[in-house]
Amino acid sequence: MKYLPMMTEDEIRYVCSVLPLRESVLYFKRYPKDFGKVMPGFRATSLKSQEQVSGVLFRSRNQHFISSFIEKHIIQWIDDIGTSISEEMAAGASKESAWLQVLPHCFFVDKIGLYFKLTGEEHSEEFIAILGASIKLTKDSEKERKRMEVVLKDKSSEVRRVEAEFERVQSEYNETRKKLSERIGEIEVLKRTSAGLENLKETIQSLEQAIERLKQKAQEREVYIQGLKGELLSARDEQHHLKEKIRESIEKQRAKEYIEQEVFRKPRCPKDIDEFKDYLGYNLQDLGVPTDADYYVLLKDYLGEVLFQGKPVIVSRNTGMSLMKCVSNTLINTTDVPTLVFASDITERAIDSFLSRSKRIVCLDNFIGNYNETTLITISDRHKDKVIFLTVAYDRTLRYVPNELMKYCHYLNLNRIEEFTANKELSEDPSIVDETEVSNDIFTPDSRWSQLLRELLDEFGIRGALSAYKSARVSDEMSLSRLLAFDVLPYCVDVLQIAPFNTSERLVKYAGDGGRCSHKDLFKRWFA
Repeated sequence: MKYLPMMTEDEIRYVCSVLPLRESVLYFKRYPKDFGKVMPGFRATSLKSQEQVSGVLFRSRNQHFISSFIEKHIIQWIDDIGTSISEEMAAGASKESAWLQVLPHCFFVDKIGLYFKLTGEEHSEEFIAILGASIKLTKDSEKERKRMEVVLKDKSSEVRRVEAEFERVQSEYNETRKKLSERIGEIEVLKRTSAGLENLKETIQSLEQAIERLKQKAQEREVYIQGLKGELLSARDEQHHLKEKIRESIEKQRAKEYIEQEVFRKPRCPKDIDEFKDYLGYNLQDLGVPTDADYYVLLKDYLGEVLFQGKPVIVSRNTGMSLMKCVSNTLINTTDVPTLVFASDITERAIDSFLSRSKRIVCLDNFIGNYNETTLITISDRHKDKVIFLTVAYDRTLRYVPNELMKYCHYLNLNRIEEFTANKELSEDPSIVDETEVSNDIFTPDSRWSQLLRELLDEFGIRGALSAYKSARVSDEMSLSRLLAFDVLPYCVDVLQIAPFNTSERLVKYAGDGGRCSHKDLFKRWFA
């Protein structure tokens, strides 16, 4: 059915005015050639307003491109309205009620009569006028309702904003009240404080008076202190003078000690060595050493030889204690021998001080093997005026010290004379032997006996400087026998732990059964 021929120009103009702008423009753009015939020189996108589009549609309504577009929309509108009315009636509404529900929302809302005209429904003009008024009222009410909903939404937002602002203001108010309460409390405290200010003023005045009194006392003390400072300066000057005197006195004392040390550090020996040996013999007899023993004379002569050369004597502690008592009782009228025992923290100064303070005969116990031998010999060399005994717990200890040490010491072994091991108290009357400095006589070794000792030492494994030193001490056969009895042979047995008669063919030849040595029986008894 064609609807445009049924409609007046005014009705067509109305339909063109309510056709949606967007759908019209899209239609023109979809068919640009046809649109170009309708609007030569224009593009569909140039149409921006409803009035422009409505004008184009109305002016070109007689062209098929436009009329078909209008007809299509009218048909669609009538079908949609009919469907909606049918749905309302199916839901139980009357036809009139369905009109009132549907028509206010259709495109014919402002020309309800046109809708009935196109659908062929005949109604009186009065009915259509009343229905149109009702529909318009419904539409206006709906429009007002929507407007009110927007307003209500805006008001709700405003209410929420006001409520939030109220809460903020309320919070600030509460905080202000809290601060106000605190300030009121502070004011109360200040009021109470102010009440006590008067009392404080009185206290301050009292304290100020006390301060004045203290200042006066301080001035008096200052005068007193100045007097003390003057006395202190005088005392310091006097102290300085005393220190100078003390320093000068110490320097003089040190110079005196140095001179004395220079004088007395040289080796000393008895003026009459035979007298010393006689007195020593009495002490040995008191100790129990038999005078008819084949070693008796050798022992006295050997002691008279080694004790007064200014060199330390190394001896076993087991036999050395008795020997030291005999020598001390013979030489300096006492059996007491000062002894310094090794300690891990002992210093060179302590050793030197001990030797300086001690008597003629002293003992350094357990230093060999524990203290630096070079330092020990250096210290001993500063006290050559002393008879220094270096005691060892075990003779074998000497095996672990440098052979060089034996050049600066005398080794004395009495382990085979039982009387020295008893550590008996002496009853022999003490004696004093006059002494003098040892003269620097030139000692001339006997080449025959020196050579023999060198050969023996070589077979014992003792060579080099130590062998030369010991060989140079031999002046005759008796001195050789003394060295063999109390030094070389016991050194082989107790230190090196070798059997000398099994080691040395030269010793067997000299001191064996067929040898010419006068003390071969002693040597074989002690060392074979």
